[in-house]
Amino acid sequence: MAIVTSLINWKGGVGKTTLSYHLATGLAYKRKRVLLIDLDPQCNLSYLAIGAESYMQKVYEDHQRTLNDVFDGYFRNIPVLAHEIIQKKMVRSSPGNVYNHVDIILSHQDLRFLDHKLAQFQKHGLEYGEYAQHEIQKLSVLKNLLDQVEHEYDYIFLDCPPSVSYLTQNAFYTSHFYLVPALPDHLSTIGVSLIRNYMEKFDQQFAGLCAHVHTIDPYTVTKFGGTIFNRVREYRGTPRPYHRKFINSLRNKGVNVFDSYLVEGDGITLSSEHTVPIYAYEYLPKEKTNAEKQVICLTNLVTEFQIRIKEVLQDANI
Repeated sequence: MAIVTSLINWKGGVGKTTLSYHLATGLAYKRKRVLLIDLDPQCNLSYLAIGAESYMQKVYEDHQRTLNDVFDGYFRNIPVLAHEIIQKKMVRSSPGNVYNHVDIILSHQDLRFLDHKLAQFQKHGLEYGEYAQHEIQKLSVLKNLLDQVEHEYDYIFLDCPPSVSYLTQNAFYTSHFYLVPALPDHLSTIGVSLIRNYMEKFDQQFAGLCAHVHTIDPYTVTKFGGTIFNRVREYRGTPRPYHRKFINSLRNKGVNVFDSYLVEGDGITLSSEHTVPIYAYEYLPKEKTNAEKQVICLTNLVTEFQIRIKEVLQDANI
């Protein structure tokens, strides 16, 4: 069964897409089967993984189906098969090469209208039981899709939009874990606590809905996997005092923070310009010291992610 993990933060620019992409591709080097899902209408993960030109060709000229078709299928009561939208051997590993076991479901800009469509689709005058059933149907669109392929992957990563939309709620509903990427600054550290509070409320709400309608599978609480800090500045191998202050302040509040983090640098920016992950840094045309450092950071993050997830699963007897 695949381990489903959402990367969530309502603040943009904190590294959700970067970490989704590099956790997934990093696990590929450990011979894991991975599925990436781009839930953000900005489509940044889609562009990053297969290239902007390739995306435009496939979606707007070849009419390749995307995540938007999954939700359109819900509105039309015509379920979409997962294999119709999963893109295989499209995620680039290095110039001219692709990963054999990293697949992707592409996003679409029209997903930005999803909440408006769902509001129009709202059924009024329902008894609470009917309302609860209707809400669960809306929340489980993505879960129903992933249930079709859960045994074909070891890990599934959901790159969520920076909002509390139905896309994010769908991701949360189907996930075993969620991670909160953050920057080592005041606003990010405040935001982590707010996000956790909201996610706990979602857990309670979803569990209540499922209990009321007696779903076949009871709702399973989505566990907080931890906060991963991004763009950390180092001095002699450790975070600079200003950044360390914010990292430690979050730990002191009892928040689960990864020991590993991603350092600041232009290696990832440079690799994204060439539509390859930072692991292919040897193909980059510029000086590679920073890129090598970021690869070490990400390799450590991948390993720590696996260890943390394994420990939680063992504690929960999953």
